[in-house]
Amino acid sequence: MARISQVLVVPATGAYYFEDLSALQDAPIPVAERYAAPTTTAGFGAVREVAEALSVGLVVEDLWPGAGPRVVWGDCVSVAYSGKAGREAAFRATAGMETVQRIVAPALVGRDLTSFRELIAPVEDLRELATITQVVSKPVQPAAPLSRRALLTAPLRAFQDEQPPATEQVTVERPLHPAIRYGVSQALLAAVALARGVTLAEVIADEWGLPRPAAAVPIHAQSGSERYAGADKMIVRRIASLPHGLVDNIPEQVGDDGLKLTRYVRWLADRIRALAGEDYRPTIHLDLHGALGQLFGDNLGRILGALGSLETAADPYPLRVESPVIMASRAEQIATLKRLREYVRFRQMRTALVADEWANTLDDIRAFIAAGAADMIQIKMPDLGGVQDSIEAVLACKAAGPATAPFDGPLDELGRGLRTRLRTGVGAFLGGSCAETDLSARVAVHVALATRPDIIMARPGMGVDEAISITQNEMARALAEMRLRAGSSRSA
Repeated sequence: MARISQVLVVPATGAYYFEDLSALQDAPIPVAERYAAPTTTAGFGAVREVAEALSVGLVVEDLWPGAGPRVVWGDCVSVAYSGKAGREAAFRATAGMETVQRIVAPALVGRDLTSFRELIAPVEDLRELATITQVVSKPVQPAAPLSRRALLTAPLRAFQDEQPPATEQVTVERPLHPAIRYGVSQALLAAVALARGVTLAEVIADEWGLPRPAAAVPIHAQSGSERYAGADKMIVRRIASLPHGLVDNIPEQVGDDGLKLTRYVRWLADRIRALAGEDYRPTIHLDLHGALGQLFGDNLGRILGALGSLETAADPYPLRVESPVIMASRAEQIATLKRLREYVRFRQMRTALVADEWANTLDDIRAFIAAGAADMIQIKMPDLGGVQDSIEAVLACKAAGPATAPFDGPLDELGRGLRTRLRTGVGAFLGGSCAETDLSARVAVHVALATRPDIIMARPGMGVDEAISITQNEMARALAEMRLRAGSSRSA
């Protein structure tokens, strides 16, 4: 039986950058200054850094009699906006290489290539020691009666209480960084596909009991800051969902009152008609990275008004808005998006809300689904770790189904007798990051072909053309190969 005889590790680079989004949203920073600008998020050396990655190669032997060793690869990389909204800190290749060599390689060398799910399970159980920074907890002292002096100095003491809390560094045992699990799982999936002589998509379909892939998945593209030129590229390529956009300068890209973004959406709708005609009906999808929450102090009434303006500007095209707010915890994010979704439906708006931030793990995504907090969830593959969790996340969204249910939330207490039917199903957006690599982008295509999400994000990079080309071409080749194999089996 084919087996893993060796593990290779090679430093690599992602196709974009790691960026400190918190610093960018605190105050706009020109691109040329970001490479040396001070940061606010732990783990960054500068506001913009080249995305680090790590290629993990599995040397496979005994494939068939007389065959020499073959090498299959997977790429470890994290997302551009790491370290925010519950995400792990940005991945560092030097530390990752040491972890793979010391912890992962011994667990894989000598393993027979049985099934992907069997091979990946022990990798998920691996642990490493890591040094983290945490707030020093102070013992709670019983309150003492305040003296006259204490009362007079109260303002000063209040100011002192507002100072940053003391921190300490501690060593903890934790699962491997999601980037490592992501890359290693890609390589294991490729190794099993090589041993079976099939595509990665077929391995997934077989092991999860899914139908064999037979059709392409609609593509979503992202423009980055080049939101006008990038949109043109997407329109002429007739992409199903666009332009994602980038909000790293709220005054310039959204405006103090949101009007700049509304004008952009109106331009986009006119541009779609002008370049592609009436028979092309893409979905306009905006990722706001919490900008509306920042602009309006998380006031849902004002946010709802902004969404209404965007929906009107997008007409007649469907509108999706991703991360209109970013709250301080998963629980707050779910509660806020759920309430905002209820308001959208109450107003009979068509705008679909997309969850991204705080939906970082399979457990997170299941929590968003259970709460009915979003119309669609971006399954950001590097955040989830092993590709098996992304597979499960797509299937969890699809299992929610297109069912409807009566709305009986807080708005009914207003006595309006409202019983609007709401869609409780959750769309699956198989996403990722511009900071990924060409290899991880191709693996994502196979996950999409097998699991059938509503859309897949084209990546890596922000050039638009390159990411769409990689995604479309890999999909076309894989489908052609599977059709050939299916035809051969029928003729036999």
